[in-house]
Amino acid sequence: MCGLATGAAGAQANPASLPAHDAHAGVTISADPYQDEARYKERFGKKNPYRVGLLAVEVFIRNDNDKPIRLKLESVRLMLAIPGAEKQRLRPMTVEDVVEGVLNKGGQKANKPRVPIPIPGRGPSTGRGKDWEELETTLRSVAYENDILPPRSTVKGFFFFDMDGHYDWVEYARLYVPDLEFMHNKQALLYFEVDLAPAARTR
Repeated sequence: MCGLATGAAGAQANPASLPAHDAHAGVTISADPYQDEARYKERFGKKNPYRVGLLAVEVFIRNDNDKPIRLKLESVRLMLAIPGAEKQRLRPMTVEDVVEGVLNKGGQKANKPRVPIPIPGRGPSTGRGKDWEELETTLRSVAYENDILPPRSTVKGFFFFDMDGHYDWVEYARLYVPDLEFMHNKQALLYFEVDLAPAARTR
């Protein structure tokens, strides 16, 4: 489950302080894409999403309203508009997908064909064991899995996307969060679109 950021948590308690953010209706959503291998190792350990080309985006959502808000996590997308290519809409990966990718593809060389990530529920999982459990515990502890935004609070967590190692694509990416509504009256909020370009690593 994702965590709640409080008081002296700096940017975690104030998403507007991060370069990539969008705000309206008393809600601020910011995103911090991880593009550097050192950051991945520091946060996730040696066996991490970077080694298989997966992008980790830490998302912070601040609800400054007096009412709780519901977020439909299944509607979140990473929008890619790479020059000269068709636009793409990437779905967030589940924690199980990320673990499967890291453990079963981590030993592959970059020039080998990528094996499609299995769809949860289709066939028995492979690679389960101590490594699986440890990595799953690590990722689940930081993944964004809560669909409720409490009033006057900040919620944070990671979304993971398969970028096939193209971390340079981050400057052409936007985090699209379309489905939020106040829980007390079902009033919908206008969608949020966080441009990740301001947070992209300088090359």
